[in-house]
Amino acid sequence: MRIGDIEITPLIDGEAVVAGNAFYPNLTDSDWDPYNKLLEPVFHQCQHLNTLGGYLVRAGDRIIVVDGGAGPQPKWPFAGGGFRSSLAATGLDRADVTDVIFTHLHFDHIGWASVDGKPYFPNATYHIDQRDWNWFLAPDFGFTDAEVDKSMERLELSANFCYPENDAPAVRLRPIVEQTKFFQADEELELLPGVVALDGSGHTPGQVVLELRSQGESGLLLGDLVHAQPELVDDNARGQWNFISHTDHDRAHAAVERFRKRLWDEKIPAAGGHFPGLRWGHVVRDGNKRVWEDIRG
Repeated sequence: MRIGDIEITPLIDGEAVVAGNAFYPNLTDSDWDPYNKLLEPVFHQCQHLNTLGGYLVRAGDRIIVVDGGAGPQPKWPFAGGGFRSSLAATGLDRADVTDVIFTHLHFDHIGWASVDGKPYFPNATYHIDQRDWNWFLAPDFGFTDAEVDKSMERLELSANFCYPENDAPAVRLRPIVEQTKFFQADEELELLPGVVALDGSGHTPGQVVLELRSQGESGLLLGDLVHAQPELVDDNARGQWNFISHTDHDRAHAAVERFRKRLWDEKIPAAGGHFPGLRWGHVVRDGNKRVWEDIRG
């Protein structure tokens, strides 16, 4: 994918295949009916494919990794470990990466931040929104059963979904502190030439959307603003597509509405943090409805 002079390549780490209502517990099978083509036939049931990974962005003299997958040894239902091979397939080495930007700090986005207590990208500057850092590394943020019972918003961070001794934010992120540059994208902020951070908070306190700008063109890396394409096209998305792990559901829905309007009005191409194959697409009109259309080629 190209946005002007910026080149973007998906870095696939793995996938998670789950029932359509696993991450949207208020949905029924019939709610997914209009989007059956987005489901995969697994064990004779249609399930939702969530790709894990990130993106390699070449912008001028910068070689940027956006998000870092789930890491070397994710826990079921997450399958991963392919990030290294995806990066190698580009012809680059991890030492070539100049910058790493995390759209947010959930474990399935920071898995390759560090490995065995050392930064995985030894020469990179890591860019992290201060709001997420303060949230995820707060002393009371843990993995206990009591906390999981208390707060469904943190379900994805429980020991049922990851290995805290490897995947806890403090474990993954502490080794990169000296290489980290903090920012706060509550307003539009250019992190690097052609790479602009926009506030998308709600899924996490510091979730950002990255807008790539070059030669008069724009494209959006959405991170986990949304987890499935129907959130961007369904007119009832605000109430219906209610993702389980938002830290602030109202704020998350407001952010989705804000970016949906841009996608609808400006026809900007976009890519999500978990769209199948990390493929780009855009919202188009099909008669009297909006649909998501992958960009091919």
